[in-house]
Amino acid sequence: MGQGAAKAKQGGEEAAQKETEKDDKKAHKTSDVDALIAFMRKNYDAKVKDVKEFDDFYHVIYDLIEKFCEERGQLQYRMPTKQDLKEQYDKARRGSTGTLTPEQFEKIAKGIVKVDSFTFGNAALYILAILFGVPVGALLAKRIVPGLKAISDDIVIPAATSGAVVFLAKSNKL
Repeated sequence: MGQGAAKAKQGGEEAAQKETEKDDKKAHKTSDVDALIAFMRKNYDAKVKDVKEFDDFYHVIYDLIEKFCEERGQLQYRMPTKQDLKEQYDKARRGSTGTLTPEQFEKIAKGIVKVDSFTFGNAALYILAILFGVPVGALLAKRIVPGLKAISDDIVIPAATSGAVVFLAKSNKL
């Protein structure tokens, strides 16, 4: 009896640990601004470290954001205007000479990356089309194909929606 209780307790601890890991992943996913800034910080040494002129900095920022969007696939970042980026660059570099420091780079990133800077990309539109299109298509097929009228709408719509979700999950789109 004691061993069974110990195993149950151990299983509960493992489940709690898995829940914590899931919660951490959800929290990280919800903060796209923080993810982009972290991505930029991670790529500072490779891309930004040796930049001395604004035009080079502008080009590097576009490259970094493009790579970020390619990795993520679902949300697209709306690029700041050259003037907005120039203002943030000048503000962070005020009185500085030489190369851009990591602190200055992070200050610029925080100035240009805002919550309203993100829009839906092709992947997000694809997901919405599947999630809403499949149930509507199934309902239309039920109405058009003879013999399917006997199946209740209360079965067709949830089944089509569930099938769409399973498809998206299996194809790694969700």
